[in-house]
Amino acid sequence: MGNTGDSKRKPMCRSVWLRRQRAKTKHDGSRVSLSTTKGALCQQNDTLEVAENSVPLIELDKFPEDILHHIHSQLPLRDAARAACVSHRFLRSWRRYPNLTFNWEAFGLNMNERTEYGRAKKLVNIIHTILENHSGTGVKTLKLQARPCGSVITSNQLDIWLQAAIKSGIVELAMDLPRDYGLNFNFPCSLLSCAASSLQSLSLSSCAFCSTLTIDCLSNLKKVCLTVVRITDEQLGCLFSCAMSLEKLELSQCDGITFLKIPSHLQQLNFLRVFLCRNLQMIEIYAPKVSTFLFMGPPMKISISNASQMKSMSMNGELYSGMFHYALTKLHSIASNLQTLVLVSSKEVVDMPSQTSKFLHLKHLKIYCAEIKCFDFCSLVSFLKVCPALEHFFLSAGGPYIVPQDSNLEDYSADSSLIRNVPDFHLDRLKKVTIVGFCSSRSLIKLTCQIIEASSSLQRLVMDTTSGYGNSGICENMDRKATMEALRGVEAIKKYVKGKVPSRVSLEVLEPCDRCHIPKLKMSNPRDFGAMRLIPNSQT
Repeated sequence: MGNTGDSKRKPMCRSVWLRRQRAKTKHDGSRVSLSTTKGALCQQNDTLEVAENSVPLIELDKFPEDILHHIHSQLPLRDAARAACVSHRFLRSWRRYPNLTFNWEAFGLNMNERTEYGRAKKLVNIIHTILENHSGTGVKTLKLQARPCGSVITSNQLDIWLQAAIKSGIVELAMDLPRDYGLNFNFPCSLLSCAASSLQSLSLSSCAFCSTLTIDCLSNLKKVCLTVVRITDEQLGCLFSCAMSLEKLELSQCDGITFLKIPSHLQQLNFLRVFLCRNLQMIEIYAPKVSTFLFMGPPMKISISNASQMKSMSMNGELYSGMFHYALTKLHSIASNLQTLVLVSSKEVVDMPSQTSKFLHLKHLKIYCAEIKCFDFCSLVSFLKVCPALEHFFLSAGGPYIVPQDSNLEDYSADSSLIRNVPDFHLDRLKKVTIVGFCSSRSLIKLTCQIIEASSSLQRLVMDTTSGYGNSGICENMDRKATMEALRGVEAIKKYVKGKVPSRVSLEVLEPCDRCHIPKLKMSNPRDFGAMRLIPNSQT
């Protein structure tokens, strides 16, 4: 899922990457002997003496208070705290430090140090000491990432911290509590009234949000993100009534929501994300400018007041079934002007509908088959036929870890006559096709050949037989069974696909890595499998 197939980085062997990282660490961590650099250091001291005589020193103590405070505020939290220990003026500035981000990285703490309880206790003590000495004025950002604190943190401490930091002038508030504890904490919504005129971003995780705010109290709030938050439909509606300027809304695992209604007075809302709200049954969108909608959950009733406003959608049914069928039969009435669509499914019905309304504006289509073992890839032709403007098609076929049931390549030649032009199947604008996890499935081979024959404008075909190279371009781990299936996929490409690719099309085939994957097979000659690597079609 993480691999989109569109990474511009050149794929790299994992073993080579690790060796380079070790060499880099050794180089960066090496020590230089004073005996070998003594002369250079003496020359450097002479140069510094000349520089001190020619360049005036900057004395920070002579700067005005507001300028010094601005300089201090630009330092990372850890460095700002250190500066406060050596200067009275920086100490005064520290008590008004604006960007409070509390996590392990901010303080440079070692996650392997002490016991889990000891680490959590140390972090809680540091946070408490800083906020106890903070004046409460000047805070712009408060990010409290306390998930590792476990049962060490108490509700009383959280109340003290929030009351100390949430004042007029705060712009961003983010609080992430331990999942096994946070739902017992009721976020003090009354504190938000103190930040009504300034707060622009609110992110809460693992707590209860019982909103009793009055209308217009959060007039500048632009972003709300609620994750594992106990909130009801009524309380969420109350929050909407206070956030007239809301532009981005994210709801994840908020199981108290059963009916999500996005009201029309949210005139600026353009981004909506709803993930795994288990009791949610219906979604109605009346906000006029929502153009991006990301959804994860089972197929459900979704209505949009203006179907033409939606430009980008992601419908993730990985933990459920029937998302492809739902998209073909229901999605056009929901969003007829889609330009980008992402679909994820782990189980599908046997028969996909052959006739449906067309997506006349769809240019980018990504389909993820999440571990679907018995899937007829040729059924995706039904989807491609209704996308006449498609320019880029990406397909994740599930990866080599799933051995297809129709992978008998020995019997494939007798069935190859079935690969012929499908009536009314033309992709005249399709320029790029990317298939990740290409395997020896006969239906996947047929689909690939049908796409090639139907695409008169195809320029590039990328076929990745591995489990992906990730966004970093580094090959992912594969066991022996997955490597064998990937090599069968390469063999299928060479026998049944390569010959059908026109010379104008750039063909790229990604095979298992010679250093990371092939040695697991304990073979003397892995090239017997006909493997290819990133070879342009004109050279194969």
